[in-house]
Amino acid sequence: MSLNNETLPAVNKKGNVVEMSMADTSQFVTFYYDKHFFGLPIDDVIEINKALDVTPVPMAPEYVSGVVNLRGQILTAINLASRIGLSCDCKDEKREYNNVIMGNREEPVSLLVERIGDVMSIPTEKVEPPPDMIEGIDLKYVDQVCKLDSKLLIILNSNALERSEETKKNGS
Repeated sequence: MSLNNETLPAVNKKGNVVEMSMADTSQFVTFYYDKHFFGLPIDDVIEINKALDVTPVPMAPEYVSGVVNLRGQILTAINLASRIGLSCDCKDEKREYNNVIMGNREEPVSLLVERIGDVMSIPTEKVEPPPDMIEGIDLKYVDQVCKLDSKLLIILNSNALERSEETKKNGS
């Protein structure tokens, strides 16, 4: 993956572009679902794969599309739109998704997304708390946002995406 040309340079108070060290930036793996542009911290992403066959699991929560086999390891496949509250036809079996493998290496999960973006380096001062409302998205899954020239990068909370509803109710 290449760095996106929308990577933001640091600008001092006089409006001049200044050099930054890597310590002043955060890197995000980006992807799309419908009109929304999302990101996850690069440290939370293990790998990205094109479409993997999803095997449905009976009686799974609505946001779980099924399981995928990644080189012999069985991973839960979470449909991003269904998980965060976007309205979608999430049960369209003909639809092919890309897989963002995230979480810890012992029990990773596959996040099903429409399109993969780039890895973006963003100055930490450009990342801010989310607004009170983002159309169609449950804010408990949003960690931060970054306003880019042409769109809003919605930085997701990978821990919230992975946790089951029962775990959240028990306070874990």
